[in-house]
Order: sequence, then C-alpha cells, then structure tokens
Amino acid sequence: MVLSSGLYTLTSQFGTGDLAGVMKRRDEWWEISGLLAWKATELGIGWWGEYDALDLGYLTLLSHMPYLYLLTTFYAVRPTTMWLGIINDVVSTYVPFALLRDKAPVHRLEASKKSEVANRSILNDLSIKLYTSLLAAAAYGLVVYGSFRTWLPAYLIVHFDGLKDLSGAHEAAFPVIMFGFLVSGHAAQSFLFRPALGAKPDAHDLRMAEFDPATATFGETVWYNVWGHSKRSRILIKRTATLAFTSAMQTGLRTFITVE
Repeated sequence: MVLSSGLYTLTSQFGTGDLAGVMKRRDEWWEISGLLAWKATELGIGWWGEYDALDLGYLTLLSHMPYLYLLTTFYAVRPTTMWLGIINDVVSTYVPFALLRDKAPVHRLEASKKSEVANRSILNDLSIKLYTSLLAAAAYGLVVYGSFRTWLPAYLIVHFDGLKDLSGAHEAAFPVIMFGFLVSGHAAQSFLFRPALGAKPDAHDLRMAEFDPATATFGETVWYNVWGHSKRSRILIKRTATLAFTSAMQTGLRTFITVE
C-alpha cells in the first residue's frame, strides 16, 4: 500500500493530473477504509491463492483494466494516464510477491524439473502463445463491443453525471477494440491458460479415477459431479472465478467511490 501511494505520487506530474476532473473527493473515513480494505484483500487473494509475482501482476492488470479503460473512453482521460495507473498498480503488487515468493515452475520452465510441469512443448510454442493471446483479446473485445452497441451508453448516461464523450462507444469498431486489449489477452493466457496446461495430476485426480458410480454413495456421486474435475480444470475454474470476482469488485468499488 505504501509502495502504491509512493508510485502514484511520483508519477502524478507525468500524466495523472487529468484524473482530478473526474474524481470525487474522498473525505469520508468509510471510503478510504473501503479502498484500503480492498487493496489488502487483493494481496490476500494472491497469497492464499498461492500465486507468484507474475500471477498477481497479471491478475492486477486484468482486474484494473476495465475501470481505467472506461475512464479513457468516456471521461477523456489520456491513454498515457491509464497506462501509468496500470503500471503503478501492477508494480505495487508484483514487487512484494517477487521478494517473498519464488516464481512458480510454470513461469520458469528452464529452471524447473520435468516432473513439475506438464506439456512443456506446448507451453514453449510461440505460435500457441500468440493464438491464445489473440483469442483472449478477441473475447475481451467482443464483450466490450457488444456492451457499447447495446446497454452500456444508456446506463452510463442515467447513472453518471460527469461523462465527457460518448463517441468512443458509437464509433467503436471491433478490430480497434480488440487491438486495444492485446496486452490483456497476453495477461489472460498467462494467468489462466498457462498454469492450467502445465498442471500435473495430483492425489485428487487419483481418487477421482477410482470413483465407481455403482458403489458410490449419493454424497460421493454429487461431489464427483460438482468437483470431480482434473487438476487442470480445477485450476482454470478457480482462476476464472477469482478473475471475475476481483474485476467486478475493483470496477464496482472504484466507480462507486471515486467517479463523478
């Protein structure tokens, strides 16, 4: 938290000044406490989720991008300001974890043992990295493009007083939006696809392989159907849920507390 405040103070003279025109004054104790509590929660999610510095950096980028992207699109905040904000947020979460926790084997393939990571040839394939990053960027772009063309402009007009420009929504083209999310696409494939693909079977997988529906109890059958997935699938489900939760909370809190 101290690092984050210091970085914002340091970079304020380079581009974050245009945020002042769209931000509310945070004078209430509960507003400041809420943002501090959420920052601590983000770090706690990373620690107890056993993420390394890269994982938490990617998660921070993905969860903070929607809020800052909307400020750039509808509040005339400069792209340089948006990227300075994202870099500050990512660095302030990356550095503590880089000092306190080693990189996961999937993020250091050259130094890891063969028994620690599966599908090494796929993880090292640059074309697969490119295609999955483009696919993730397209998914982000499609959601944003669909929102621009349907409900989002009307919702913003009704609920926000400080809007400066809606042309970004009405003139939006899908290829341009997708291009703007290429960095997010790379972060998504690194946070979701890479750890799941590199996962090795664990004891849970062995127990599920021994499941016999003919002799299992009702409770065992329910548990098998709900959470009898492979380790790869469980990692993907948990990380996707974490990303959805942190993105919703980050966007909702920052919008409610800070945006006019």
